[in-house]
Amino acid sequence: MKLKLNLFVAAQVLFAAFLSRTVMAAPPPPETARQHFVCNTGYTPEKCHADVAVLRLTLANYPMVELGDWTWILVRSEDWKALIQPRGFTMATPAFTYYAKRETFIEEALVTEVPARSRELLLKWNMSRRDLLEFAITHELGHVFCNDKDESNANRVGQLLKEGKTPSCRKP
Repeated sequence: MKLKLNLFVAAQVLFAAFLSRTVMAAPPPPETARQHFVCNTGYTPEKCHADVAVLRLTLANYPMVELGDWTWILVRSEDWKALIQPRGFTMATPAFTYYAKRETFIEEALVTEVPARSRELLLKWNMSRRDLLEFAITHELGHVFCNDKDESNANRVGQLLKEGKTPSCRKP
């Protein structure tokens, strides 16, 4: 009887160990597996982790599953000008999307305080950093969800997203 009890207990321990290994080895849910986050050259691993955490928190408010595989690239503010000017953007642009590679570029000053640049964006947009991050993300998602480069339509769709509504790509 004691041998059967010991075998039963041992089987339960092995089964529990097997289950915990299986759960830990399971792939992440599709919602998180499809969004990729990259920090451009110059970021330390610690700074990258902190800034990506802010971006992820904001993105969590939106239907990211519908986006599919997408890469979010954080670029240091000191490198931003060199990135956007050859693409024809002004310094007022804090984010942009490159459709061909399914990438959205976000300036560092949207996710963390960068004194001179944060002030410049505040004066240009008349929004707090948090509000501007939200606006930039929903605006870029408006472009992406509708596959449309029209700025006013991206603003309209972005507003629908902020209100928790299903985005409609039909222009009024």
